Amino acid sequence: MIRTQIQLHADQLKWLKKYALEHDISMSQAIRDSVDHYFSYVENSRQRQLKKKKALKAIGSFSTNDVNN
Repeated sequence: MIRTQIQLHADQLKWLKKYALEHDISMSQAIRDSVDHYFSYVENSRQRQLKKKKALKAIGSFSTNDVNN
């Protein structure tokens, strides 16, 4: 792991300490878990957007030759 420093607002630190204590984990672990969760959320959102874009692009690309029926 790589050591890093972050700055938090007082209310963020208060919440983080409480959360870590309640879940019997270190604050560092709580931050790592949060980053993992956010990373997953962002990647899933990106994948949904790509699928949506591909689906919207496909709309109207299929047609029949018989347009008079």
